[in-house]
Amino acid sequence: QLPEPEWGQIASTQEYVAPRNQTEELVATIWSQVLGIEKVGVHDNFFELGGHSLLATRVISRLREMFAGEVPIRTLFENPTVAEL
Repeated sequence: QLPEPEWGQIASTQEYVAPRNQTEELVATIWSQVLGIEKVGVHDNFFELGGHSLLATRVISRLREMFAGEVPIRTLFENPTVAEL
């Protein structure tokens, strides 16, 4: 029997770079909460960290609330890092 995967421990292929401004900090916090991981760097890829389409929908919903604006879900698929987004 295999142990349960530890999704929150998935490592990024990028070296950690901390958010550089308030907007990046807010986006990284949302990703961290949705993905269940401790910290998200600005160059970490959402999908490489374990994100998928259902979690992307949650992120987009929170971004819309946070920034009081329309954010198409395709934006996250085309810009999968905090820095790009």
